[in-house]
Amino acid sequence: MNRTTALPRSGRRGRRAVLLLVLSLVLPLLPLPAAGTPVRPAPVVGGPGLAPLPQVAAVQSPATAVSSGVAQAQARGVRQYVSVIDRSTGAVLSETANARSQVASESIMKLLLAAYYLVLYGGYNKTPADVRDRLAYMLEYSDDGTANSLFTSSAIPSMAARYGMTGTTNATDRVGHWGAARITARDMTTFLYRASKDPLVGPWLIPVMARTTALGSDGFNQDFGLNALTGVHGSKQGWGNDSFWTTPSNAMHSVGYTDRYFVAVLTLAASYADPARATATTTARLVQASRGGAVRDGEFIRVGGFRTIYRVAGGAPIPVSAWATVGGVQPVRVISTTDFAALNAVPADGTFLSAGRTTYRVAGGAPIVVSSWTPFGAPRSTIRVDPAAISRAGIGGDWNHLRPVPADGTFVNAGGTVYRIAGGAPIVVSSWTPFGGVRAATQIDPAAVRNAGIGGDWNHLRRMPADGTFLNAGGTVFRVAGGAPIVVSSWTTFGGVRAATQIDPAAVRNAGRGGDWNHLQQLPADGTFLNAAGTVFRVAGGAPLYVSSWAELGGVRPATQIDPVAVSRAGIGGDWNHLRFHPADGTFLQARPSGTIVVVNGGAARYVPSWEPYGGVQPVVAINQRTIELAGTGGAYDHLRKP
Repeated sequence: MNRTTALPRSGRRGRRAVLLLVLSLVLPLLPLPAAGTPVRPAPVVGGPGLAPLPQVAAVQSPATAVSSGVAQAQARGVRQYVSVIDRSTGAVLSETANARSQVASESIMKLLLAAYYLVLYGGYNKTPADVRDRLAYMLEYSDDGTANSLFTSSAIPSMAARYGMTGTTNATDRVGHWGAARITARDMTTFLYRASKDPLVGPWLIPVMARTTALGSDGFNQDFGLNALTGVHGSKQGWGNDSFWTTPSNAMHSVGYTDRYFVAVLTLAASYADPARATATTTARLVQASRGGAVRDGEFIRVGGFRTIYRVAGGAPIPVSAWATVGGVQPVRVISTTDFAALNAVPADGTFLSAGRTTYRVAGGAPIVVSSWTPFGAPRSTIRVDPAAISRAGIGGDWNHLRPVPADGTFVNAGGTVYRIAGGAPIVVSSWTPFGGVRAATQIDPAAVRNAGIGGDWNHLRRMPADGTFLNAGGTVFRVAGGAPIVVSSWTTFGGVRAATQIDPAAVRNAGRGGDWNHLQQLPADGTFLNAAGTVFRVAGGAPLYVSSWAELGGVRPATQIDPVAVSRAGIGGDWNHLRFHPADGTFLQARPSGTIVVVNGGAARYVPSWEPYGGVQPVVAINQRTIELAGTGGAYDHLRKP
């Protein structure tokens, strides 16, 4: 750092007397390049209907910020050694190619000296107050006198070993020449990160660095680099001409932190002290304004070369189709395709979203309505997203960063009752035993379960599993058709083993018995089409009635493929009772194409000449007239008896 003197001292070779003549005016900086990556003509990343937004100035990444700052410094004859790491994770976000090259420490060494004494005394809270005061003064004012009196040759090696600083050593020219101790930019960010986590050092060191003064104890202007920043920041400054083994050798260093990063900007230049100070400040400001490391919830991002904007929620990129939906134009951070690929595919469970006037909680990647904060104890912070991302969830492309319904296997807790999602529906869990013990369950609003499938936002849960869903209940496999679990006795019909969601067997045994058990039905809904090894049936009164022609029923319809054995064994008992062999008495059928109405009684179809005896028109299931005419003649026709 610090005092200008013509006499060499034990601590350093001394600052040049020319410092007394340094101009107070900082040379004008070169103009900054336009922020962000230029937008190249490129296809829009996105699904149906997602148009690119008007572009705004992009927020630079740390790598772009460092490159820009270093280039501006180089243009003015200043060589910079820069390292930037994430304060929360320690991940290296950007560094120059020379970040591991050694330069003279100058007064940066005082950080290591302070840490040495704090550790020596057993921690900052055990260090005598007068020693702490001397160390703080040495750092804040970069005081050489204090450093000279406290320096010991064991300080630097011991701290280098403690914090894993492989490029940091004592001076090589003479003992005690601490200004010429050798450091690297990478080692200094490593030190700051690891020391900040060190309970003996960090709680004291980080606040002290925030108090660095504008002038050193010798009057030198140390208001440059990280010390010149606004907002959250702290720094240690160093300057001098002790880097005798490098060309150039005049040093101007600034290391410290912002709200996001630990940063080291070490500089060498032929001139002294400017423009090194000005260029260090430029680089520090660019880095502070950049956004890097783990992308944070709430940030707006786009991929370099593409125009689609996303807002990050629960670690996932949620597309933005219009700025108005998220409060107006926002700063956008440009990230790489690699960084984009590292984001979550869908938001983390438990993430709260707001879209328009509706609040949601993410479970299994889907937005589940929150009608009241009561189940959660109090209002929670939410991330505002485009309502289109909710309404278009799962339709394809970028809209797939939210699912329309939770992923199979998701556990949710609604008012103390636990469910497992299967086919988009909440299947009650009466015991954790089938799952091998308690599992994590995302708390949701019980109203979302009660109102599942009734329409609008409530449709992000289905009332019953989607047709075709495979379930595994205690080792027995079922396939859902019309809301009911139909036994699978063999995978052959389905071309091999398929994924099946494990559920509580009690949910199958109690299917359709009321309350929470009604998220499975005992029997398929009337009108459900089934395909059993190529033979198609339509369910009426719980029984499969043969479909001899699609034309008479209005054309081909979707039919859920089931095990043919479930048809042949329908109604014989146990799990086979999720299909009846004959329709329930009182089931009304309409023969097509004649339109004749019949009612089932004892398994046989009886003609209904009038609705009057039945209290008026009743629901009917349309079936082929031939199925009624050939009732009881064998094979597929035996699911109706002869009258």
